[in-house]
Amino acid sequence: MQKFSQIKKTKRIVEQEEIDQSILPQTIEQPEPEVGQEGSEVVKFFSKLFESREMAHVYHLQVRGEEGSYAKHEALGDYYEDIVEIIDDVIEVYQGQYGIVDGYDIIDTSSTNSKDPVQYFEEIGEFIKHGKKCISEEDTHIHSLIDDISCLVYKTLFKLKFNK
Repeated sequence: MQKFSQIKKTKRIVEQEEIDQSILPQTIEQPEPEVGQEGSEVVKFFSKLFESREMAHVYHLQVRGEEGSYAKHEALGDYYEDIVEIIDDVIEVYQGQYGIVDGYDIIDTSSTNSKDPVQYFEEIGEFIKHGKKCISEEDTHIHSLIDDISCLVYKTLFKLKFNK
């Protein structure tokens, strides 16, 4: 490892257009994942996360007045309010590393609207476990943020199943 004082000396070398390659940081070329292309796995994954927020809001507004309905109403409200910030974090960190993502799927709740909220959130939990594989395992910082989403999903399931 070069000392800072030795690196400062290279400035004079650069001015003379002679660069000692051994003192420059070495980079490892990594292929960039496909970003911003409609249909890419990352875009589908992020779009599904946005769908979960939308569905939680729909379920939240459709809660009826049976026993435990207020707890259900609150659990779903907590999810749709909290998930936006975490999704933002995941996508902003991803974009900071790989570039802007575009081509998101349009959120269509017609196929999920008739599902029970517990069933929907169980499916989302499984989707996240398997779907996050579209992001390199080396990107543990992004996986950590996605794990925060998983935690929120399972916390919501706990509230939906066991709180009245």
